Amino acid sequence: MKKIIVSFLSIAAVIAFTGCAKEAPSGANDANKRYFDAWMDINHPGIRPTGLGIYIIEEEAGHGIDVKEGGYVLMDYTTTDLEGNISTYTEEETAKQLGTYKEGNYYGPKFQTTMEGTLPAGLAQALSGMKVGGHRKVIVPSWLISYEVYDSAEDYLNESNSASNTIYDLKVRDYTEDIEEWQIGKIGEYFKENSDKFGDMTVADSLKDHGGFYYKRLMPIKDTTSFPKDTTIYINYTGRLLDGTVFDTTNERLAKDSGIWSSSRSYEPVKINWGESYSDITMGSSSSIISGFALTLWQMRSFEHGIGVFTSDYGYGYSGSGESIPAFAPLSFEIEIVKKPE
Repeated sequence: MKKIIVSFLSIAAVIAFTGCAKEAPSGANDANKRYFDAWMDINHPGIRPTGLGIYIIEEEAGHGIDVKEGGYVLMDYTTTDLEGNISTYTEEETAKQLGTYKEGNYYGPKFQTTMEGTLPAGLAQALSGMKVGGHRKVIVPSWLISYEVYDSAEDYLNESNSASNTIYDLKVRDYTEDIEEWQIGKIGEYFKENSDKFGDMTVADSLKDHGGFYYKRLMPIKDTTSFPKDTTIYINYTGRLLDGTVFDTTNERLAKDSGIWSSSRSYEPVKINWGESYSDITMGSSSSIISGFALTLWQMRSFEHGIGVFTSDYGYGYSGSGESIPAFAPLSFEIEIVKKPE
């Protein structure tokens, strides 16, 4: 406790000295800068800022391709404030250490776009010059936690709305300039790893007019007639990430085993309402469904069992869904048409 008090008194003394020594510059973040500079002088003396004014305190060079503006970087990260309190993270081990781990949530690297204005300026600076496989720990002052794009470090200091000083611990896992191509490559790996289910299927076997969508019939069918408009059918289904993680299912036992069981829903076949095209298909009373799920149904016939695999363009895109589906995630849905429940 005494050490903490001394540290804060030291910061206060540096701030007071700075204030007496010269007139403070005018700007939106003057007080924030005085505090930040004092904290740096005490905790990381001698480290000089780079770029717009970030501080690299740890670095391990990567040996893969360069991270560039305008692409997509897959990374693990942890962010903390200057006192070390964790605010965001991607890794499962961190969740377990914090006591926040929840089975069924996605833990692992996540994609971020590196296009100008889509990342806080300080984070964009932190990623600049990194390569796949690289690691950096970077301190970013509050005025650079801004999505606005200014011309200079001085402009950020004078104009940016104040946020929180942030320490980023970054590990670059992959990078691509073509996110669709990257996902299709992952789907190809998925087919090879699950050849018992997909046989010799490859990424060249996408549905005509729907690149990035794939359908595999898992059992022979007798009736090849498609369903007429306004037909009602019932299905069981399971949705998975390509690593096998289950994020949704009608199978109660599987839901419990996967850590996603909820007492607020019933686990039984769900009603599907057919339409004139796949985009008209709805679930339950009138709930819309993602296009990849609908396209999978559109390939199916009476009492069929099949699986659809598709890129995030047919799923949840750049936003993902909740805590279980990350951004730009290819998905698979295994669906079986069954009899109406009694």
